[in-house]
Amino acid sequence: MLDDNDRRILADLERQFEPGGAEVSFPTIPVLCVLLFLAVPLVMLLFNWPGLLITVDAFAAALAFVLVRRHRARPR
Repeated sequence: MLDDNDRRILADLERQFEPGGAEVSFPTIPVLCVLLFLAVPLVMLLFNWPGLLITVDAFAAALAFVLVRRHRARPR
């Protein structure tokens, strides 16, 4: 069916298009946004404005942490 040259070319193509350990990362930022969306009414109901401000600050800090960590892990 295939001669040696065709097999070698096919193997090279498969190696070229093979994902080299590229992992699909967990969707951290959308999950954080959904958690904030779900937490805001409950926090506002229970703790009023001070609780809401603390929740939004914690969300911003977590978001900044994720973005800085991704930026540092990015290959240059």
